[in-house]
Amino acid sequence: MADQAIQKSDLAVYDEYIRQADRELEQFKSTIGPMIAQVKTTKRRRELLANKAAELDYMVDQFLRQGQQTEAMVTQKQLLSTMELVKTYDGSLERQVSAAEKLDDVRVKLEGRLAIARQEREELGFLLQLAKAREVSTKAMRSLDSLMGEGDSDVARSAENIRRRLDQADAAWEVQSSRLDNQLDDAMHSLEVEAELAARMERLGI
Repeated sequence: MADQAIQKSDLAVYDEYIRQADRELEQFKSTIGPMIAQVKTTKRRRELLANKAAELDYMVDQFLRQGQQTEAMVTQKQLLSTMELVKTYDGSLERQVSAAEKLDDVRVKLEGRLAIARQEREELGFLLQLAKAREVSTKAMRSLDSLMGEGDSDVARSAENIRRRLDQADAAWEVQSSRLDNQLDDAMHSLEVEAELAARMERLGI
């Protein structure tokens, strides 16, 4: 069951096995239930007969002390009959208890095996998740192997293109930055000249 479940990558087979075993165990328990109840009934009847035998035994002694021979004889016969019934119940009870104990032992073993199966199911669930994780990681490693192996030339070309673009951008930036600096210098020089001329004109009263 476990091997088949792993091969199918599916726990449905194992889950169905557990459900079936659970149903059959419940049926078994419902079957032995009346037998266990019968044992209890037999024990109760046997105890009642034993109590009755004790009473009859006491009555025989009382009748003899009182000189009531006839009553003592009749009661003695009832006592013997009751004791025979007690022996019969003892034999029947012994057989019933033995059978019930064996069946209950089977029940305990079945419940234990079912508990183990449920434990195994949890372990299978973990193994299945582990298998899926390893499958995904294997695919990822294959992709990386392809990238770092056959794809090396493509990766190198892409990196070289990026560096070339960066060099071109740096060169263009240097040119434009130099032009901007020259333009700013010319503008500042013109402002200084105009300021000096304005100061001179103010002194001359122009």
